[in-house]
Amino acid sequence: MSASTHDDTTIEDGAVIDGTAFAAEAQRLTNLAAAEEWLALYHTDAVVDWIVDGAREHHDGLAAIRPAATLMADLWRKHRFSVRKHLQCATDNCVVLSFDGTFDGRGTVVGTEIWTFRDGLVIHHRMSVHLNVRPRSSRWAQFRVLLAAPRLGVSALRLERKRARTQEDSGDTIATSPPRNRPAGKDVRK
Repeated sequence: MSASTHDDTTIEDGAVIDGTAFAAEAQRLTNLAAAEEWLALYHTDAVVDWIVDGAREHHDGLAAIRPAATLMADLWRKHRFSVRKHLQCATDNCVVLSFDGTFDGRGTVVGTEIWTFRDGLVIHHRMSVHLNVRPRSSRWAQFRVLLAAPRLGVSALRLERKRARTQEDSGDTIATSPPRNRPAGKDVRK
């Protein structure tokens, strides 16, 4: 059963939410950037906590959620956000989804959502999104950590180097970053 105004079904108290159907509906609404249908999922007293790359939005009540959700849907539409949502688990009042997607067909966006229901509508929506996800070994990813949390970033790099030296001394090898791809023809000696 889907919590949506798209079909005329509602979630009755005690009924188990059809998490697969909800994931498909949430994916459809996101990919269409259908703000009004998305907002129809929320209870008037709903609370949202959306964290996008460390920037947190917290809104209490549908009146406060509406402008933020409309702005987000406009952003999705303008930059052609495409997402696949995956059901992680569902209970009688909660659905947990993970998702991956792209903006403008580039990059990797990943995230997790927790949707909590009351009286057939969403009463709490917690979303955590990471934009432009890269492997930990990526120099750009390491730089982003250094910018966001310099002390932790420097400490992680030092510990990683210390671990690599210890493993080299013991004869084990560990790759701390992938080799750089160089264009063919450059640095080639005959």
